[in-house]
Amino acid sequence: MKKQQFFDRLADTWEDLSFPPETRKRIAALVATFDIRDGDRVLDVATGTGILHPYLLRAAGKSGCIFAFDYSIKMLCQAKMKPFGANLHCFQASAMDIPLPADLCDTVVCFAAFPHFSDQLKALQEMARVAKKDASIYIAHLMSREELLKHHGSHSPVAGDTVPEAVDLERMCQAAGLTDPLITDKPGLYLARALKV
Repeated sequence: MKKQQFFDRLADTWEDLSFPPETRKRIAALVATFDIRDGDRVLDVATGTGILHPYLLRAAGKSGCIFAFDYSIKMLCQAKMKPFGANLHCFQASAMDIPLPADLCDTVVCFAAFPHFSDQLKALQEMARVAKKDASIYIAHLMSREELLKHHGSHSPVAGDTVPEAVDLERMCQAAGLTDPLITDKPGLYLARALKV
């Protein structure tokens, strides 16, 4: 609950503080590397204020569909205020209990959120469950693992939150029915991609 309250308090100023124009350019470049095709169904896990929505919608095209959820109702309210059209569906949920049917999504994206899940394995299993066979699942940040740990350390509700060590993520992917992830972990970028097998 403390984390939910933490993000609720930040919702009104989250985008202005966290995603200035230069950062948004980096987000656009990041989303362009995701394997999203015209007409795809894409799940945006822990969408926050919906910072990825315009980029995901552009990638999936007019015939695509974006499902986006967050645990923080105030973050989600910010996302829902944006006029992005009928092929974007926002709802409140936990990453550990995603209210979507199995084998629905062509691509699953978790941007700037995975460190905050109380049960990362369960969240990854849920992402895998709703993904189609051969779908790509991405865990992405505009910081390295160590940069995330340092950044979160200055905020007590999320202190210690980071992505798993590579060997631990590999084990989690195996337990979730995913391929061993391809991991990039360098200053300014953490990106893990796994496929549902």
